[in-house]
Amino acid sequence: MSSHGDLQQWRAESQPGRTVVTLTGELDVSSVDEVRGLLADTVRATPVVDVDLTGLTFIDSTILGALIAAHRDAASLGGSLTLLNPTGHVRRVLIVTGVLPLLGADKPGSARAEVP
Repeated sequence: MSSHGDLQQWRAESQPGRTVVTLTGELDVSSVDEVRGLLADTVRATPVVDVDLTGLTFIDSTILGALIAAHRDAASLGGSLTLLNPTGHVRRVLIVTGVLPLLGADKPGSARAEVP
């Protein structure tokens, strides 16, 4: 399932025209390199990426930075990265930092509200 070090808290599923990456558990500085690698590899393979955060319970600023960097990478390739289904602490962090309005499913031009 994972070729990204010790990161066991993810799943990637290719769908027509996009890839859905599911992140779960608590992600912080100890897993940021793996998260960056996972997202960079996914964006290079399919520049339209949805990141399902339903099961993600904690992120720190390093993971936030990895998500923003992946968004920039996707945009530079003509794609997009959209954050779906954030809850609890993760949703609060994304709102307070202003990231959710930029990368969330409600962002301008996004037709997706959640992963089916």
